[in-house]
Amino acid sequence: MASSNTQLTCADYHVAWICPLADVELLPAYLMLDEEHSTPPYSQHYDENTYICGTINGHNVVIATCPPGETGNVNAGRLTGPMFKTFPNIRMAVLVGIGGGIPSPTPSEDSLKNIHLGDVVVGLPGDGKPACVYHDRGRLKLDGKTEILGTMQNPDWRLADALGILALKYKLGQTTIPKQLERLRSHKEFAHPGFQHDRLFSATCHHNGDYESNCEACDQDELVQRPQRTKDDKNKVVFHRGRIATGTSVIQDGELRDQISARCDGALCVEMEAAGVDVNRKCLVIRGISDYADSHKNDVWKSYAAGNAAAFTRELLCRIQPNVVKNMEGVIEAPWIVPFTRPLSFVGRETQLAQLSTHISLEDCQRLAIYGLGGCGKTALALESAYRTRERQPTRAIFWVPAVSRESFEQAYREIGMVLRIPGIADAKADVKRLVKTRLSDEDSGQWLMIIDNADDTNVLFDLPEKENGANRLIDYLPHSRRGSIVFTTRTRKAAIKLAPNDVELGQLDEREAKEVLKKILHQKVLLEDDEVVQQFLEILTFLPLAIVQAVAFINENGIPLTEYILIFRNSERDATNLLSEEFEDQGRYRDTKNPVATTWYISFEQIRKQDELGAEYLSFMACTTGESIPASLLPPSASRLGRTKAIGTLKAYAFITERQPQEERQDQVQEYLGVFDVHALVHLATRNWLRERNWWYSTVDKALTRLVDVLPPGGHDKRVVWTAYLPHATHVVDLPEAYEVEARMSLLDRIGRCEHTIGRYRAAELTHRELLVRREKVLGKEHPNTLISMNELAYALSSQGKYKEAENMYQETLALREKISGKEHLDTLASMNNLTQALSSQGKNKEAEKMYQETLALREKVMNNLAQALSGQGKYKEAEKMHQETLALREKISGRSTRTR
Repeated sequence: MASSNTQLTCADYHVAWICPLADVELLPAYLMLDEEHSTPPYSQHYDENTYICGTINGHNVVIATCPPGETGNVNAGRLTGPMFKTFPNIRMAVLVGIGGGIPSPTPSEDSLKNIHLGDVVVGLPGDGKPACVYHDRGRLKLDGKTEILGTMQNPDWRLADALGILALKYKLGQTTIPKQLERLRSHKEFAHPGFQHDRLFSATCHHNGDYESNCEACDQDELVQRPQRTKDDKNKVVFHRGRIATGTSVIQDGELRDQISARCDGALCVEMEAAGVDVNRKCLVIRGISDYADSHKNDVWKSYAAGNAAAFTRELLCRIQPNVVKNMEGVIEAPWIVPFTRPLSFVGRETQLAQLSTHISLEDCQRLAIYGLGGCGKTALALESAYRTRERQPTRAIFWVPAVSRESFEQAYREIGMVLRIPGIADAKADVKRLVKTRLSDEDSGQWLMIIDNADDTNVLFDLPEKENGANRLIDYLPHSRRGSIVFTTRTRKAAIKLAPNDVELGQLDEREAKEVLKKILHQKVLLEDDEVVQQFLEILTFLPLAIVQAVAFINENGIPLTEYILIFRNSERDATNLLSEEFEDQGRYRDTKNPVATTWYISFEQIRKQDELGAEYLSFMACTTGESIPASLLPPSASRLGRTKAIGTLKAYAFITERQPQEERQDQVQEYLGVFDVHALVHLATRNWLRERNWWYSTVDKALTRLVDVLPPGGHDKRVVWTAYLPHATHVVDLPEAYEVEARMSLLDRIGRCEHTIGRYRAAELTHRELLVRREKVLGKEHPNTLISMNELAYALSSQGKYKEAENMYQETLALREKISGKEHLDTLASMNNLTQALSSQGKNKEAEKMYQETLALREKVMNNLAQALSGQGKYKEAEKMHQETLALREKISGRSTRTR
């Protein structure tokens, strides 16, 4: 190949050669060039790709590849989207590289008709049906069959004609493919690996051993018996015309591979880059077969297969005259600036998509906002809507504007301006935002849809910039045209209401949709057979799309079953949090954005902390509770009712909490409405971790502990309905390991025990008082008054359960300690004597009970008489008279009782 200083303009190139895998597919593509050109200058404001330019048999060709390590349809989309804008006169596109072969269920007697490693599959079946289909995007019909919904446009008819001529020449042995292969011979990686390494196992036979073991430990009896290729076939490029299936993940399962073929009308090859090509581009997909898309795949055939695909592609291009391509009618299409490929795992949401479609179709500058909990799939919904709009209305321009920051907004506007070729847009001092607004506000610009994604922090759009004198708010730069529509995505309902007059709320997936997502992205389909396990898996992830995708990424990467993930998640709060914080590759998210669902919420937590301190305080408090049925009256007090309402409104707007019951303005609740709220289960978990990471967890728990001591009474039936709702949260908080405040913790345990006793939960009360007694004995000592109170409460709980002997012993011990500390005549001592009397009586020990009763009454009479004398000595005659009357009544009671028992 010759190199030259020839430098054409971007407009001079008409053929795009796309090879996404740089480490395997780029070199053979490069070796097919006759001459290499210097790459023409182009704007890198919106195109950060690197290209190789040159000629092939007179065709001006641009070769594009992804950065090393970045593969898959999403990266192919990032590659081809800007490329078609940079090189505006591309008339023909070929996607060339490697793929997984799908062998026929019934091998042919002719070995050249069977798919073998190193063969080439050309995506042009010739049956009038789509050449390339999205195998993981379909709809299940009533008969159990899958209807494929996603397809790519068939290649240009000129390529089809050239392929027909090439097929004829191939049969006659009149191609120049051997000559094209000579370009590869100086590189040893393109040598034939040997037929001994071309082994096809039955679909049900799984690989045994590590990746590089070359199937030495695999069951050789499972090898498929079919005619072998000969030595003469080594120098041939055997090609097959057929359908190619493309998807979002690597296929390494023979059974799944065969299912894909059946769903896709007998596809011969499966790969994962073609789906990234612009939905409106005609592209021929050519794949060298490097494996059989099963668990036995390895790297032995990659380079050879990629070389054969490249040689075949060059031969095909040589069959087409350069002037024919140059004079082909260009693709007339509206601008398309969308950074992501179509979400192939997207399912359901048909109601929301219909709402979006209706508003977008109306011609009165519709504005609509999609809102919902972070991770519920707002961006995916907007993306699917964009692609469907493109299919229905190909003349409508579609623009994507990230509103994460002012910088991301301005960069997107600059890209729009460059694509629209607005005069002056490239000037250093250009007011890019104003120029774009003016152009799109002009109805002559045609129909357009602008998606403003991640408009979570409304300050980005509504605040004036600090450093730009005279600059407007970003919201003021949004275009306004009857022929345009704007769709926002945001995590908060408050933002949605502020941004648009119409909104679409997005919640979790329903059970059917969640299972369908799981089926699409889980590699080991056999894991879906246990319905109960699948249900448990989805329930712990609350049917949240991002959480499901993240969990499956972990499962696929580590090759574990769903049960193992469930066990890890439930093992400890730390393990569950770590799983929710695991980084993973998400094809529908920005490169510089962290993908874990927990991280998504941490960003929202910080926004709430900055914008609504009371809302952040409430969320932190709720993280200490059970997370369910939290009464508003339990929350920390607010300086104003308005502040409390707004704080709760903020948390509801982010979908972090939901109200359990609607407001009921009953007559007895007009002054103080008490709502009841639930925290989203995963948000509840993530909030706790967020507080731990910032070293706020211990102080938050202490505050919750203090609050519950303040609001939970020591039992009793007054406002029982209210404090009964507090009790589960008090029990939860007091059990937190981080509840270190000793006095508050003991006070709360005392209240919990008494409340449990009031509502008849005597066993629970016993356990609570036992725990409290141990703590008080350790901290306060055996003879402390509060310790004696705990002993008395424990004895009371025992007695209420009919454990009278154990209660008697506890009362005896309490009485002895009180006599020692306070004396025999102290009121607390007398109360203990009375309690002991009841315990004795309950056991039928009547004589002992009578004796204790008499002694107690006598002592009480003495105490009361002394008190009456003291009152009289102070001149408090009325109080003294009353006390003397009570003493007299008590004496009569003692005398009467003595008379009756004699």
